[in-house]
Amino acid sequence: MKTKKFIRSNPHLPVKDLKQTLDYYRETLGFYDEWIEGDKDGGIRRDDMRLLFGEDAGFTAAINNAQHRLPLMWFVDDIDAVYAELQKRNVEIADGLKTHPYGLREFAFIDINGYYIRVAESI
Repeated sequence: MKTKKFIRSNPHLPVKDLKQTLDYYRETLGFYDEWIEGDKDGGIRRDDMRLLFGEDAGFTAAINNAQHRLPLMWFVDDIDAVYAELQKRNVEIADGLKTHPYGLREFAFIDINGYYIRVAESI
């Protein structure tokens, strides 16, 4: 018998252009196993992380612009290796790797849709 528990949250993120987003996540960030449903919905994964996207350029511009960006948190194992990999892949780091008093080591970058992605590991 299964025990009731919450497992994860996975938002369906609006993106400017679905194909460009999937290309970026595959070619620049090393994701794989992409899928597309119709013209506007799709997703991609890397290890246990699955991302869902829906093409909506207007909504994307409303939440990610010069005034603000929607932050996302990605939790990883071996953050030093992830940081080194993304630097090697020429991902522009917005905030370098550092240890914070709230118990996380993290760094951040901005993806092609303007999301401020914080990559973190518990210490």
